[in-house]
Amino acid sequence: MLTRIEAFHYRCFDHLDINLSRFHVLAGANGSGKSTLLDLPLLLSDLLQRELAAAFLEVPRIAGKPRTHSLSELIHQGKGNYFGFAVEVELPEHLKRQFLEGATAAVARDENRQFSKLRYELRLELFNHQLQVGGEYLWLMANKVAQAGGSWGIGGQRSQPYWKSLVERDAGREAVFREDLNSRGKTEINLPPDELALNNIPRDLRKYAASIGIRDFLGKGSISYEPSWDKLRTASLPGQSSILKSDASNLPWLLLNLKKQDLDLYTAWEDHVKTALPHINSINVVERADDHYAYFKVTYNGGYEVTSSGLSYGTLHIFALTVLPYLLNPPTIICIEELENGIYPKAIESVLQSLSSVYDSQILISTHSPIVLAHVDLEAVIAMRNDLNGAVQAVSGDQHPMLEDWQGKIDLGTLFAAGILE
Repeated sequence: MLTRIEAFHYRCFDHLDINLSRFHVLAGANGSGKSTLLDLPLLLSDLLQRELAAAFLEVPRIAGKPRTHSLSELIHQGKGNYFGFAVEVELPEHLKRQFLEGATAAVARDENRQFSKLRYELRLELFNHQLQVGGEYLWLMANKVAQAGGSWGIGGQRSQPYWKSLVERDAGREAVFREDLNSRGKTEINLPPDELALNNIPRDLRKYAASIGIRDFLGKGSISYEPSWDKLRTASLPGQSSILKSDASNLPWLLLNLKKQDLDLYTAWEDHVKTALPHINSINVVERADDHYAYFKVTYNGGYEVTSSGLSYGTLHIFALTVLPYLLNPPTIICIEELENGIYPKAIESVLQSLSSVYDSQILISTHSPIVLAHVDLEAVIAMRNDLNGAVQAVSGDQHPMLEDWQGKIDLGTLFAAGILE
């Protein structure tokens, strides 16, 4: 899970620094940086899947429009020649145990010195109109510094024994890859300036499990979830992926497999959908006999049936959003922009109950709807606003000075005064 994300001199952010948990709603007016923040996990994934410039100038892997048509536009207010990112990720339990088993007796007795997180830092620079790596670092963080939340920046010296460098790459220098447990074991590789070191970790899980783990987590686990009405209304072809697609086109197959493998879980999802759509009696997924395509067949109270092609956008959108906590193999990070679109206000509560109950994934949502905000806890809100210098700030709702006394009621005056909706 991403526990912290930072952006330095990137687009609307001079310095973004926000701590994350499992579920967040990014709230703010148009132009307040919600989409830019929501895109950061997806951008890191693209950077690890393709060339640096292509991640910005070409259509993202998840579809949509290019992030920019000019690399200079990526630098905050056009000042300087660099921008960067840093993310902190919870260390998986099996790796925590591995490091603890290989630790000295003194470390085993001192929780402050036991590793619990990974921190990846990346600085990108414009040089002769070309984008290149200006610095790239991966650190193991012990509990003492992981919980401190200090302003570490990108690169620089870190105090041992609370930090351990796994990847170190300064501009113009070789990339150094250090083994997880062997303090002397390392590999040095000379890389092109437009190629990430994290993409070139030696493929040896025995020695580089932590580095490989964060590369796979950042590179493969994020999706921008935008269910497509056209594709959901069309029967889903066989042989689909067992992992949810960003357009939800394989949703019928995921639910058909869920029904076969865990009928109780499928029934629980069906019952939850009925809290948002009480006129539905049952939801079935049918595999067509002649070509093995799969589609929905919904029976309404009164006995009439409607298949996928006749279902409304709102109904299919509710199916696609409420299913997330019931999936057997969900993506690790799911980003959803303006989920309220096409959903009747009374159904939003049911959708948010599902999204806030996804324990195997991290859910990040953007909204400018006070109805959505009325149904989430204050600590789940990230308020987006512009400061006096034109940079965007992101503030956790429970730390926002104007929202200390807000108790979940829709109070547009308070929301506007706090800068969430203005």
